[in-house]
Amino acid sequence: MIDGKLFDLPRPWPADAVWLGPAGWPAEHVEPGPGSIIHRDPAAALAWLSDAALADVTRSRLIIIHQDAFAGHDGADRLAGWLESVSALRAPLLPMLLHGDLPAPQLVEFFRAGLFDAMAVPVARAAWVNMLIRAEKQIEKRHQGRLLLASAGHTRETLRKLQKELGQEQETPAELLRARDSLQTANRQLSEAMAELSLLYRFGRELSAASNWDTVLREILSSLTGFIGAGGAALVLRAAAGGTYSPRQTWQWEESAWDKVLVNLQDQVDAAVAESILAPGVFRVEPGREPGGSTGQRLIALPLEHNDVRLGYLLLLFVSPEARDAVSRRYLPFLQTVRVVLAEEIAGAQHSDRVREVGAFNARVLQTVSSAIWVTDERGRTVYCNRAGQEMLTGQVFDDTTPEEFLFRVGRGRGTVPDPAPGLPELFLDARLTLPGTEGPVLAMLRDASEAGFQGEGEIRRDDGAAIPVQMQTSFMPGRQQGELWLVVVAEDLRPARRLESERLRAGRLQTLVEMSATLAHEIRNPLAGLSAQAELLAAQLPDGDPRVRYLDVITREVERINETITRMLNYVRPYEPALGACPLWETARDAIDLVRPRAAAASVALALDAGGEADPETAFKLNADSGQLKQVLLNLLLNGIDAAPVGGRVTLVLERHDRCDLPDARSGGHRWGAGVSFEVRDNGPGFRDGDTARLFQPFFTTKSSGTGLGLSLCQKVVGAHGGEIRAERRDDLTVFRVILPADPSAALRQKQEEAS
Repeated sequence: MIDGKLFDLPRPWPADAVWLGPAGWPAEHVEPGPGSIIHRDPAAALAWLSDAALADVTRSRLIIIHQDAFAGHDGADRLAGWLESVSALRAPLLPMLLHGDLPAPQLVEFFRAGLFDAMAVPVARAAWVNMLIRAEKQIEKRHQGRLLLASAGHTRETLRKLQKELGQEQETPAELLRARDSLQTANRQLSEAMAELSLLYRFGRELSAASNWDTVLREILSSLTGFIGAGGAALVLRAAAGGTYSPRQTWQWEESAWDKVLVNLQDQVDAAVAESILAPGVFRVEPGREPGGSTGQRLIALPLEHNDVRLGYLLLLFVSPEARDAVSRRYLPFLQTVRVVLAEEIAGAQHSDRVREVGAFNARVLQTVSSAIWVTDERGRTVYCNRAGQEMLTGQVFDDTTPEEFLFRVGRGRGTVPDPAPGLPELFLDARLTLPGTEGPVLAMLRDASEAGFQGEGEIRRDDGAAIPVQMQTSFMPGRQQGELWLVVVAEDLRPARRLESERLRAGRLQTLVEMSATLAHEIRNPLAGLSAQAELLAAQLPDGDPRVRYLDVITREVERINETITRMLNYVRPYEPALGACPLWETARDAIDLVRPRAAAASVALALDAGGEADPETAFKLNADSGQLKQVLLNLLLNGIDAAPVGGRVTLVLERHDRCDLPDARSGGHRWGAGVSFEVRDNGPGFRDGDTARLFQPFFTTKSSGTGLGLSLCQKVVGAHGGEIRAERRDDLTVFRVILPADPSAALRQKQEEAS
């Protein structure tokens, strides 16, 4: 029944109001406002309003309705019918309902029947004053309309005369006023609907065209909160199927602990739907089940769903539950539409993102594969060419680009590319592809191939004259236009395979050489040992001073030379692992200089040893290496330099220490950076021809009139076993052999042992 405290209204009370409620309300000892009237029976109140409207059609009134005035099981239907009857009077009447938290569907029905406003009790003074202000503004608008009609008397008189002349029934001022009110109401509703449609159209357009959603979403939330009068908003989305929810964008909602707001949000919202639904897809979160404590009492939640998949939520935050309820009554259809627009655009954007991710992944795959790929249209124009294809055609290395830029950077066949890659030739139009044993246009032959395509070898020619052997495979794919058939060409560079085959053959030859060397060493050394022994016996039997001793000495020296050659050959083919230990490289270099000094003096060649600016070379050039083998490398290079230098020439040995130098990487086949030392042997001899650079370290190759050609090969073998590298180059008038060694070759040796195992 009546709870006087519950339905007690704050001041001020409006003048000229009509009060409809049960006995005892409002308090009988209190004047409800100047010019106000109290009714207990809805029928009597409707009759009085009808008479009052006929008597004074220009007088606006606020009707304050107590929900108990329509108590009973059919109270909602009777109230809706009563409001429709009041609306039918076409008088400036503003019904306002006081209720004890009625369900939202009933309130929606009352608003459709003509209710001006509704307030849940107890009523806060701020909410009451705001309602009175809105009612006063509405009454003022209607009063201005009445003044406008009053000032248009001459116009109405003229209208009466015209109506009388035409025999039409004259409209009374009251009818004109009611018609004007109806037109104003319809115009207001139309304007509001147009504003809502305009906002929805802008939302959809901006979301569809946006490349960066963060900025657009923030602007949308700002516009939405301003339009409906919300205090803040948050768009909460699920990153992926089965993932957690997180705020994508917020507006005027600085939540200190979003995890509290989002914990179990889906379960809480779903549980709240059954009791607090405002309209399909729009509901409020009530106390006791809200995310984030008391914040939920001020929330309207719009679940964003697409094809039965929950994408996230649009949460609207209000300053009070009353403000939330007012917006939910006024903007229900609009909020439903906002929900649908956002859900569709988010689902479309997520689908587009997935499509772009797949496209970008495919582009990266095509961009990074080693095979060259071309797609050409029916006239042979390039539609697509990957990086390997571009490099194969031009011999240039192209910089990395994003997949989107790379896909459409080339191809005169697209027609929409304003600036294709400069200087990139066409595979077919520029006749870059040839097929051995094929006459006529290559494109026609490939397009006439069976549906299985063509498989075989071909050759691609570049502008620099290089001919690249390729293994080709072609296939067909649908083009852009219906019935159009594009040709896909995949070409594999055969040069690495042929180099590998060459290396395999070389390894086979080396294996044969190893076996042959071992056999020759055994078969030759045995006769040599016999020859040497017989020469010594003959020399012992000859008398002193016999000139024939000289011939025996020649035989002995030649036998030793043959034996030395066999030893070098065996050293070359025999596996070698350095005996690592502390190696004072400066001392080793100094010893090597001293050992070759007599030979340099005999050839009139100056020797020099340079420490590369190090103040303490004894300490600077210590490393972990095989001292004896490195001394052999130094001796070999110094002797070669002395033999190559002219009379009066100069040979210099230069040592340098490096904290960071370029070292070979046996595992990757490339290079790596590390600490190390280097030494160079420089001479001012005639050097070697440009074409001999790659052959200098091959076994049995020599530029001298005498020698076996195994010295540099052995040097390379020793340096490589230490994880280093030896190079030969010409610098102006100097020939330079440069050796780079790591400070500690242990890691390189371990890599080789792992690969061997």
